[in-house]
Amino acid sequence: MMKKGLFVLVAMCLLMTVTESFAFTLNPFKGVGRARAETLMVTGNYVDSRLLVELAQWRTKQPILLFSPEVDGTSQLYFLTAGGKVTNMEVEKFQEILEFINPKRVIFLGGNDYVPNGFVEMAKAQYPVVIIDSADWQRNSVVLGEWLKQDTLPKLFKEYTDKLVQGGIKTAN
Repeated sequence: MMKKGLFVLVAMCLLMTVTESFAFTLNPFKGVGRARAETLMVTGNYVDSRLLVELAQWRTKQPILLFSPEVDGTSQLYFLTAGGKVTNMEVEKFQEILEFINPKRVIFLGGNDYVPNGFVEMAKAQYPVVIIDSADWQRNSVVLGEWLKQDTLPKLFKEYTDKLVQGGIKTAN
């Protein structure tokens, strides 16, 4: 009888641990004392814009949504978590994705060529929105660095942009 009681106790503890772990993973932005993302960065899947948001994510661990235009005129939407995981999402579910991430603010980088205006308007209806849309991506890195309190972001962006150019990859700057 004692062995059966001990087995039940161990099984219950294991079940509670697994359940708690599962519940914690339902919201990837839930951390100690925090239940939402601070900043969601949204931009197009182009060399300069993607480099900039990924460099920013490296320090801030904030999520990214990338719009990637297709040859047929449609767009793909990719969700990049801080852990490096990339998930293809349905563009039509943009609003649901915003609600799931539940950011305190949304920063859009680039103009309509990067993110269609309708998506900016959707975000504005529920969240504070910042739009950084200079054609000069080095300038965009300065402004994004100020918003995210990352003083070294412009320097990092310049270094990596220079490396891409040296490697033969064309950038907007």
